[in-house]
Amino acid sequence: MSPRSDHVTSSRFERRLPGGEHDLIFKVAFGSDGAAARFFKVSRMTIWRLRHGRAAMPEWALEALPDLIQAKVAEAHLAQTELRDILALPPKPPRPLSGCCAGRQRRTKQLSMVG
Repeated sequence: MSPRSDHVTSSRFERRLPGGEHDLIFKVAFGSDGAAARFFKVSRMTIWRLRHGRAAMPEWALEALPDLIQAKVAEAHLAQTELRDILALPPKPPRPLSGCCAGRQRRTKQLSMVG
């Protein structure tokens, strides 16, 4: 008989409920319930209820979220541009050796013409 690969009990780190209807919005805008709760000055449980659709989304949240999401999108585009610029740069040459190793740098291989 082969051993079972699935566990009877779930991991304590596994999410108990699937994400709610507003889960992605809050995850992108804040990253965590605690950050959203600090921003809106409400409890984490209130944010959880909003994320999972257990409570109606209040006006103060609906007014603030589009600007927060837009700021994250702009930040992501800036990071993408910086990464593209870094990848376009040529690699840095090796730094010169100093001290007792000064004359022992690697020589570049020369291709000999065998003919």
